[in-house]
Amino acid sequence: MNESELSVQDKLLLSEIKRLEQEDEKLTIQLKKSYNLLYTKEQTESRLQKNLIKLKDKVLNFISEENIGLSQKDFLYSEKEKLRYIYDSVSDKYEENMKDLEDIMKDVGFMKGEIETLQSKAQILEAEIPYEFKNSENLDNRVKITFFRALNNIQKKINDVQKKAEVIYYKKGEM
Repeated sequence: MNESELSVQDKLLLSEIKRLEQEDEKLTIQLKKSYNLLYTKEQTESRLQKNLIKLKDKVLNFISEENIGLSQKDFLYSEKEKLRYIYDSVSDKYEENMKDLEDIMKDVGFMKGEIETLQSKAQILEAEIPYEFKNSENLDNRVKITFFRALNNIQKKINDVQKKAEVIYYKKGEM
């Protein structure tokens, strides 16, 4: 059969079939493109998933490093506070010791004055009463005894201050 022998309805059907075949070809091409696009997108998704996993690992490492840093910061802050407390207590003890030393220095000054007074009295007695030399020796012995007592008292006070300083030092070392 030839195209001229076909009826109008057959011709319409034939033209419709051709149109459908062309549309089928277009859809097949479009389907292949869609499959290629889908494959490309799946590859991209797989690559992005791998990158996401790597990035998650990096972020977790950064978070753990940050947590370590924060822990160290908190620890160092607490150590700073302990050292500040120790410093304040040592500073207070230092001031107390300085006051003790000042008192000792005043006592030494006083005792020096007393010794000079006793020495001048001894000199006056020696000059005024040469025949009472024996009394002068007694006075000199009293001066020596007073002097040695004063030195012993000073030594005791210095030892006390030294012991306090050592106690503070060792307490500081224990903290």
